[in-house]
Amino acid sequence: MKQITLDQVDPSHYDVIITGGGAGGLLTALALTANGKKVLVIEKENRLGGVWHGYWVDGFRVDQGLHVITRVTRGAFVRFLKNYLSPPPEFVIHDGWEFRVYDKTGPIPSSIGETLRWPLTGWRGRLGLVRIGAKIKTMKLDEMKKYKDISFLEFMESRGATNQVMLDVMQSAIYMAAGVPISEASAYEALRTLKDTDRESSKLASAKRLIFGSSEYDEGYVIGGMEGLIKRVIETIDGDYVLNAPVEQIHEQDGGIIGLTVAGTHIEHSTIVSNIPLWSMDKIVQSTLGTTQEFFERWSTIEPTRGVTLWLGLNKTVIGDRKNRVLVHPNPNRWIVSISSFDPSCAPKGKELVAIAMIAEPGKSVDEHISMMKGNGLAKYYPRILDHIEMEHAQVSYATRAKLIPGQTDLDRPGPRTPIKGLYIVGTDTSGSGVGLQQAAQSADGAVHALMEDAVI
Repeated sequence: MKQITLDQVDPSHYDVIITGGGAGGLLTALALTANGKKVLVIEKENRLGGVWHGYWVDGFRVDQGLHVITRVTRGAFVRFLKNYLSPPPEFVIHDGWEFRVYDKTGPIPSSIGETLRWPLTGWRGRLGLVRIGAKIKTMKLDEMKKYKDISFLEFMESRGATNQVMLDVMQSAIYMAAGVPISEASAYEALRTLKDTDRESSKLASAKRLIFGSSEYDEGYVIGGMEGLIKRVIETIDGDYVLNAPVEQIHEQDGGIIGLTVAGTHIEHSTIVSNIPLWSMDKIVQSTLGTTQEFFERWSTIEPTRGVTLWLGLNKTVIGDRKNRVLVHPNPNRWIVSISSFDPSCAPKGKELVAIAMIAEPGKSVDEHISMMKGNGLAKYYPRILDHIEMEHAQVSYATRAKLIPGQTDLDRPGPRTPIKGLYIVGTDTSGSGVGLQQAAQSADGAVHALMEDAVI
């Protein structure tokens, strides 16, 4: 894919126009290329990728946000890349989770035995965790769907699972997946995250995991970071892209797409895939059809959630392992990962790159977030991190582009089709299960299948 200017665009050269060059848009373009189609990507910013991005700061390679990928052996994102990139990217699996509640640490237990030895709470809490853990591990996806309209906290309370330490640990895990606390997170999304599956398991397999647990982790980090990965994707796509080109209007006539207006320039085309945030589409889509207006107005109230990532380049290796550490208490919940332990190429030799991430708190400045992230227990429990800082860099970006709350689960979302023939929507706020890049891949896959089913491509 090569960059062109808006005045060089000849719409007849492209099978599909993609508005928005975030992860969903680029993954859709990648799949369309594999199907022999040429695309034009129109992006309002001065680069492609959105939060799917990486760059260098003082000799350390950082990502735009902390991208530890879930389900790297069986998930949609990795499966998508294996299908459309050759050779596929290499992932390094992490070594497990460690949750800290003040002076005690422990994982989320994966078996009855581990639960009964769980160091973070006493016997009463452990027995409560055994009951709720057994329920979650053996629950079928269809049963989980019944709880999509209530919060995870409501689900836990309905099951008598009210041990505070257990709720606090689950809160920290769900916060990072759903972008909201358990009092707001969809029970359906939380249950599926804790079970870590989008597919059914047999009763025997579920029972074995419950009794014996599992030491297998299916999360990891890609070698080369987001910078290397997105560069490969862009190089593979067949087509062109235009930067600094805001889409002002998408035009419909007689129920079908006829084109769009980009930075004052009208472009005629009958097939558009939009990666523009769904909550702003009601202001962009120009339609005389009441059903179309109602469709986009309904989704204009979607709430996004933002995360803060603090990147610390250390002048020596301090952590040096591939564990995912979560500081539950003292608050706020923070996720601490040694990225260079997965991929040494992101830090100078003998040095370490550490990422600390949290969900952004409304009304607080970046400096206030940094103070919270470096304080509140970090100095006590991980003092050597702060003693060896050579580079410090903070970001605020989408943690997940739509909060996974009741009414905004993947079951509720509208993609990939819209009421307008020829207009499709893609992105983490439109459809697909999971969060982040996992969800972007699910939505891209759905959009491409819809295009094929509708004989558009």
